[in-house]
Amino acid sequence: MKSSWKKQRQATKKRQIKLLRWRNNFVRKYGFKNVAELGIRASEAARKIADAFYKVLKQLTKMRTTNETNV
Repeated sequence: MKSSWKKQRQATKKRQIKLLRWRNNFVRKYGFKNVAELGIRASEAARKIADAFYKVLKQLTKMRTTNETNV
């Protein structure tokens, strides 16, 4: 008969293995080699989005200040 701590350890190990398999399959499904590459691509995408918003916000504030001075 197994003790409860041994059962818990085995259940945790099984859960970790399932999670690791799921993560690796997810990464491979979308064409990445590993999790690090996925993180790099995600940060690059976030940087591009932030740059685009920055340019738009900068133009909007310029327009707003010119409209306020003309009124």
